[in-house]
Amino acid sequence: MTPEADENPQPAAAPEPCGLRETKKRRTREAMHRAAVDLVAEHGSTRVTAEMIAERAGVSPRTFFNYWASKDEAVLGLSHERDARAVELLAQRPAGEDPVASLRAVMLQMTAAIPDDPDLRAAKRAVIEREPHLKQLSGRAMAALHADLTRTLVGRLEARGEEGAEFRAQVLVQLAVAAARSAFALSMASGRPVAAELERVHAAVDAGAVGV
Repeated sequence: MTPEADENPQPAAAPEPCGLRETKKRRTREAMHRAAVDLVAEHGSTRVTAEMIAERAGVSPRTFFNYWASKDEAVLGLSHERDARAVELLAQRPAGEDPVASLRAVMLQMTAAIPDDPDLRAAKRAVIEREPHLKQLSGRAMAALHADLTRTLVGRLEARGEEGAEFRAQVLVQLAVAAARSAFALSMASGRPVAAELERVHAAVDAGAVGV
């Protein structure tokens, strides 16, 4: 190192704000998810590789595997981190809060983070219908999330001394997920964000308009 370098050190790069990092991560994930769906739609699952998805998304294969365990997870847009976050959010809700309100708050927060792109969701659904193994993997992932949410809700109910906590938790989680699925379907038809449609579903339930 030269004396001039010693006397005039280069300033260290400022760290990226947390919000900016998270935005970049989300955009990178979305780019890979879109690329995976498009490639499988074009070529079929067996002919698509992780390397092809990475190239289409403009990232390295190493980056791809930092986000996904397999190409199938990329096609489905699965995120173990996101599912874990949903369970964490439920555990963090106020102890005395009504469990229906707790589940609604969590579902609204999670759906608000979903890319507002009905065309992408339609393409993904078409690919899943064409590739049975993707439907099975999606079902297993959803079942695992159900189980984790139910287990967390059981703990919250039992801590409050409620009887029949397991049965109530199972029913409430199933209803919360059913409302979210309805919101997805409505969003596909209307083009409105999923979270907005979920709020509409909740309002309809509260008003007794759907008999739940």
